[in-house]
Amino acid sequence: MIEGTSGQDEVIANPKKIELKKILLTLTVLCGLCYLALPTLSQWYSSIPSIDSNTVNIDTVIRGDLIRDVVVSGKAVAANAPQLYSTEIGKITLLAKPGEAVQENQIVAHLVSPELDALIKQQQTTLEQLSINANRGVLADKEAQLDLESNMNTAQSSLNVAKREFQRAEISYAKQIISEVDWLKSQDAVTDATRLFQHAQKRVSFANERLHFEKQHRAFLVKKEQLILDELSRRHDALAIKAPVNGVVGNWLVAQKNTIAANTAIMTIVDLSLYEAELSVPEFYADDLGLGLEVAMKIAGVSIRGEIIAISPEVKGNQVTVRAKIIHSNKIQLRQNQRINARIEFEKKENVLMVKRGAFVGSFGGKYIFKLVEDRYANKTAITTGASSVDYIEIIAGIEAGQRVITSDYDDFNKAEQIYLNN
Repeated sequence: MIEGTSGQDEVIANPKKIELKKILLTLTVLCGLCYLALPTLSQWYSSIPSIDSNTVNIDTVIRGDLIRDVVVSGKAVAANAPQLYSTEIGKITLLAKPGEAVQENQIVAHLVSPELDALIKQQQTTLEQLSINANRGVLADKEAQLDLESNMNTAQSSLNVAKREFQRAEISYAKQIISEVDWLKSQDAVTDATRLFQHAQKRVSFANERLHFEKQHRAFLVKKEQLILDELSRRHDALAIKAPVNGVVGNWLVAQKNTIAANTAIMTIVDLSLYEAELSVPEFYADDLGLGLEVAMKIAGVSIRGEIIAISPEVKGNQVTVRAKIIHSNKIQLRQNQRINARIEFEKKENVLMVKRGAFVGSFGGKYIFKLVEDRYANKTAITTGASSVDYIEIIAGIEAGQRVITSDYDDFNKAEQIYLNN
């Protein structure tokens, strides 16, 4: 049987149908590309930069309480940490070791001063000599007073004799036994004896006054020397150096058994019952500082409060040193010179419009911000800023609460008036 030619037949497609399918497929692809590229083309045509949304920070404008403050650092220092000094030249013996707890008036060091010991002995000898001289003066005064009283008594006797002779002369003159001249002589003798007796009385009175003053002078010399000796004794007692407060010994400032000069620092006693914060504040905020400002501090992860009690009148290294009283410091175990992170609160504003602090402030001087609108666009908007804190900046005008803004740096698009955020 002869086979047919059907096996050699080939189906030929219609050229018009193939071209139609290709055209439809090409149009579909072009439409998709146009749909995807349309925003990019629009941005390119309008000169709108496209920014990756993952590279910027977007925050929401909120209302709340804003505290204008500054973050500073410092250290904890004991409010009472006196240094002990030597009072004399001598050899020091330190009795309390660094870190050892001491009580008030406990002897922590002892000084040996041979010069002071010798001076005390000399003054003791001088005091004894003055006391002996004072006692000798008392005896001499009594002897002088006795001589004067003896002279007065002699004058008294002479006056009595002269009076008796005058009485006898008067009787004799009345009987014309003696002449008038003899009577007058007896009268003159009474007058002379009276005058001598009065002078003797005055000499005794003046002598008593003089002896009283000399006695006072000798007593003052003795008292003066006693005061000198008392002062030397006080200085000698001060050689036993005592702790002025309850606390611990800080550091030895001299070596054990060394011979030191007067007024040399020996050691530090740290009172652990009360601490203060010594903070360094940038000079820029010096005009805002004031006594009584609140300070929020964080020490070893514990938050505590304080207030400024002292401000240094000078600037060192562009920093102003302030001291803050730590309130309720018993919440934490503080150590001398322990590091402190603090925040000084200058002003508190309630219910203000604010946005999270960001690098955008430096791009336009805080006068503009990019505000998000629909369709992933952000427009450059003029704003007015007010007070600022560590975390937030006050917005006075330009945007409203609830709006979203870009708070990161604008260096990449600071000349644009609008940007597009892509994914």
